[in-house]
Amino acid sequence: MKKLVSLFAALALLLALAAPGAAAEAQPQTGRIYLYGETHADPACLAQELEAWEGYYRHLGMRDLFIEVPSYAAAFMNLWMKAEDDAILSRLFEDWEGAAMHSQDVWDFYKAIKERCPETVFHGFDVGHQYNTTGARYLIGLALTGQMGSADWDEAQRVIEQGKQYYKTGDGAYRENCMAENLARAFEALPMGASVMVITGSAHSNLYAMDYNTGTVPCMAGQLRQKYGAALQARNLSAGVSYTRAGDTELVALGGVDYTAVCLGEQDLTGLAPGYRSRAFWLVEGAYEAARALPATGEVLPCSNYLNPVEEGQVYRVVYTLEDGSAQTRYYRADGATYEGSPATTGFAA
Repeated sequence: MKKLVSLFAALALLLALAAPGAAAEAQPQTGRIYLYGETHADPACLAQELEAWEGYYRHLGMRDLFIEVPSYAAAFMNLWMKAEDDAILSRLFEDWEGAAMHSQDVWDFYKAIKERCPETVFHGFDVGHQYNTTGARYLIGLALTGQMGSADWDEAQRVIEQGKQYYKTGDGAYRENCMAENLARAFEALPMGASVMVITGSAHSNLYAMDYNTGTVPCMAGQLRQKYGAALQARNLSAGVSYTRAGDTELVALGGVDYTAVCLGEQDLTGLAPGYRSRAFWLVEGAYEAARALPATGEVLPCSNYLNPVEEGQVYRVVYTLEDGSAQTRYYRADGATYEGSPATTGFAA
């Protein structure tokens, strides 16, 4: 019991010294969101994320790093950043046992951030996982420092309720909506013009995909794209997919008529397709009727290759970059074709 009281006393002192003030009133943001989709606890993804964060931290002066944990877990991470030992991080890892976060590689990742980027401020945007352990302990710490009813108290309660609802229903669409809402709230509470880096699971990072659980709502990145447009840049480290060029437009001619092509993203093919560096996917808007009149090439591209859900009645342009730097452009129409029993697009001569 003495040990427990001592822990709470230490936590109370840390909270008193480091607890943030009330969130600033939400306002329009002009900063950028650099979003990275990962395979959780994958060493290759973590290495790329650490390199990216160090670059943003040192060269762009960024300090705000968003991670896929509840807001109260991120608050504990910020207390740990100011602490002289790893007691707080160790307790978090105990709470994470059985989850992907409970990994030596993840531990080493955060230790490297504390060492190399010590002014990092973590922000959590997930629903209330571990609400009966991490969440409860955070509320106790706030109560011990006289912060019941504060903005931090209300925020923790709100996220805990999200967690209870999610674990009661298992509704993936609900979680996706909450994650997008939570991230937007935290982003817009930052000073005007602040840019941030976001680390999330790859399933939440596709700018054009629906939620992976129910397929009924846009995934988190898709919802953020609708809200922030070109201010959001996303990259899926798990699939070598970059959305940096997403939204770029070019004019293409089909059947003697110019149409606007919109870039959907680019995939790294290094090591996947010999002789190729990458391929970029474009949606050619309003060109289906013209494409139907053009001869088929006999080539098909299964819909599983695309970075976004393929819609019947659309036209796609795929630009392959070869190892020698040259490019090959191919056109496909979504006309309901199948290949070996799976949906596919039909190649045509442009």
